[in-house]
Amino acid sequence: MWDRNARDLEACGLTINTDPSRIRCYGSDVAGFEEQPVAFGSASVRLAKILTRECDMVLNLPILKDHSMAGITFSMKNMYGVVQHPNELHGGGCNPGVADLNCIPAVREKVRFTIGDAISSVYDGGPGFHPEHLWQPNALIVGEDRVAMDHTAWQIIERKRAEVGMPTLETSGRPPRYIATAADQAHQLGFNDPQRINLMEV
Repeated sequence: MWDRNARDLEACGLTINTDPSRIRCYGSDVAGFEEQPVAFGSASVRLAKILTRECDMVLNLPILKDHSMAGITFSMKNMYGVVQHPNELHGGGCNPGVADLNCIPAVREKVRFTIGDAISSVYDGGPGFHPEHLWQPNALIVGEDRVAMDHTAWQIIERKRAEVGMPTLETSGRPPRYIATAADQAHQLGFNDPQRINLMEV
């Protein structure tokens, strides 16, 4: 298990452990980042050595949140945790930064499945915690198509915003445009067309 910073794991009550004989739990800041950057489009980044050297496959575990710049943060933007300076990818509402990062081979090929936490979420003011905008969708969103996952998560947040009388993310000036970018011909990371998303609700 890993996150960008060990302190975030400790804040969740986890114990940092780098002993290879046990289940390891530590941050990218502990393991370090590759010296040489890799690039796709606008993204030129130094990747976490945990991703490049320790993982054959990654199960992505994002939390559904509103995001003050990107509109939402979920499956694809969660990969900002595997780069040394994610702030460099926030321009243009994280578009095309999110899509470009997810096209870098180590990210595209190793992240195979997403188990998204939508047990509780914030529908405005994110990604930080704002109790006045907290609600409990009480859901897990799971799947293989990271674009379809983010499109679905976006609609969930929009429905909640409508329910409480808030404007859409488009009207608020921060639609998650990176989702369409990730689905375009240059990226082909998945589908954002609802007609091509097989959504099963249980």
